Amino acid sequence: MNKHTRVLNAMKQKTVDRVPVAFYTHFMTPEAQKNNTVPEQIAWFEECNMDCLCIETDGYMQYPKGRDVGRIFDWKGIRNLPKDHAYFCGQVDRAKRIREGIRDGAVFYMLFTPFSTIKHTIDSEKGIMDFYREDKEILAEAMKVIEEDTFRLADRIMGETGIDGLFVSLQNAGVDKFTGEEYTEYLRPWDMRLLTHVNSLSEYNIVHMCSWTGIPNRLELWRDYDYQTVNWAVNVEKNLDMRRARSYFRPGTTLMGGFDNRPQGVLYKGSEEEIKAYTKGQLDLAGEVGTILCGDCSLQMDQSRKKVRYVVEACREYASEHRK
Repeated sequence: MNKHTRVLNAMKQKTVDRVPVAFYTHFMTPEAQKNNTVPEQIAWFEECNMDCLCIETDGYMQYPKGRDVGRIFDWKGIRNLPKDHAYFCGQVDRAKRIREGIRDGAVFYMLFTPFSTIKHTIDSEKGIMDFYREDKEILAEAMKVIEEDTFRLADRIMGETGIDGLFVSLQNAGVDKFTGEEYTEYLRPWDMRLLTHVNSLSEYNIVHMCSWTGIPNRLELWRDYDYQTVNWAVNVEKNLDMRRARSYFRPGTTLMGGFDNRPQGVLYKGSEEEIKAYTKGQLDLAGEVGTILCGDCSLQMDQSRKKVRYVVEACREYASEHRK
């Protein structure tokens, strides 16, 4: 079974010869940015011997603004980007060249909700919550413009690059931010529209329930969303391991996760024996159908690629041991 088929089969709950592996990371060095991260992403995929690549949006996480946007009132009256803007063309070029460079493997491209895009643009968790408290209407007007451009970006990526699907990062549901009622009223409609649009473009999409801050999410707010494959922070959401998640998320959902992405995690600091033992333990919990092994979030940028290969080797060993 080739890598591409292995991943798509896992996402459709079909039998695989072994569980696929799909870790992702950032490429933020000046050299990587000069290269639009294309050779770096391909090298990461090949040197880790993974089955799936989720392309990060490094260099494009901030919405092009052309002016100071540090105050909520600065966002009033923003307009859609022109069709030939580098924000679109650069990301399409990145996805297309990476897809061309990965001959066997599934490839996905990350998208953010409009609220998260504004948060990344001002680079402030506190700032975006201040915006929300100060003027929800101006914020919603800006989010609508960004939503339209996000849809245009998704259309072009799926229509022009040959990748398999999109990797939607859901954020902002941490227990330190909105109440459940506030999130449901204000942000849920934006999440739902993005997922509806994404699902209209491909049947192979992933929802990432991001906990990069290390603060647990109110996962119940996202539990009923329309996703086929879900990646959540097993090591942050302490009461939701790979076994419990099988019954927590909707029936038929493929589980993607298992590994702590932080420096204290076994993948970063563990030995070959420890990593392989942990991998097989995760497979004992999750089973081999409808499972993709991955990090809770982006791996450390200096993560050993050899150690990622240990996970792949352990998946192969586990499959062999359980088919005797």
